[in-house]
Amino acid sequence: MHELDHAVKVVCAWHPNCFLDLFYGRERQVVLKGVEDAQIQIPEHRADKVWRIHDGVREGCLTLEAIAVPDRRDLRRINLKNAELQVYLNLPVITALVYLKRGDYATFPDGYEDELGGLVNSHRFVCLLLWEHEERIRSGELKEWAPFLLLFYDDPDPGILAVVNLLIEGVADPQQCLELKSISAIIAERYFSEELIRQYFKLEPLMIRETSIFKELFDQRYNEGRMEGRVEGEVSGNRRLLQKQIEKKFGPLSAELKVRLLELNSEALDSLATTLLELATVDDLRAWLIKTTAN
Repeated sequence: MHELDHAVKVVCAWHPNCFLDLFYGRERQVVLKGVEDAQIQIPEHRADKVWRIHDGVREGCLTLEAIAVPDRRDLRRINLKNAELQVYLNLPVITALVYLKRGDYATFPDGYEDELGGLVNSHRFVCLLLWEHEERIRSGELKEWAPFLLLFYDDPDPGILAVVNLLIEGVADPQQCLELKSISAIIAERYFSEELIRQYFKLEPLMIRETSIFKELFDQRYNEGRMEGRVEGEVSGNRRLLQKQIEKKFGPLSAELKVRLLELNSEALDSLATTLLELATVDDLRAWLIKTTAN
């Protein structure tokens, strides 16, 4: 779902006032004061754009989390990021959850509680269901959100591509128009053929490569690939070292045990490394491997 999160962030970066219109409406008192590139780094999490706003009384910040698949467990991570941003920026920070797809989900959580011995901490977020604003998007009021119309239907009719394209054509800036069409094409890939998408949006691959959404996705996938390669290399190295230790204790391993050793993930390898001292015979090792790889 990373491409959807990037798509939302790109739309908001190009059209911050339309982003505020979504929450506050066109007749809002809230005004945009600027955009912060916070770049908060905490384990496995990263904050992107933060919009600095003023509501006529005080200044603060608004950031968002685009969510395609509801999972209450994600809210703890989001709350941690929100707290880090407040400390970093020294301003009140409102984090908004934007659910992108209705699907067949029963609930769209907006918070969670921790309870212990009758004491309760409650954590709540602003929560917006994007499909509830479909009429505002179709009317052109929020035309910059048109690419996400595709997500409002489980099995969208190809005609929705024409609607999306027409709305995007109403964006005056050519580069922003291209960005929105590229986002639409990326989302449309979930439902339609490449030929049909090109027919409606008149996009060539070379044009898409020049957009920020493509560059961000490319950079992310490249970095993820490098990280996966490093992790895989570390696991392979640990597995080879562990096999040498096992063979030093029990002698050469059979083909069966080597195969079972290859099936162990990083966590299981760590477990075996700490358990090895307790295994007295090769049969104990075989039993441990069979039990672990069977789970």
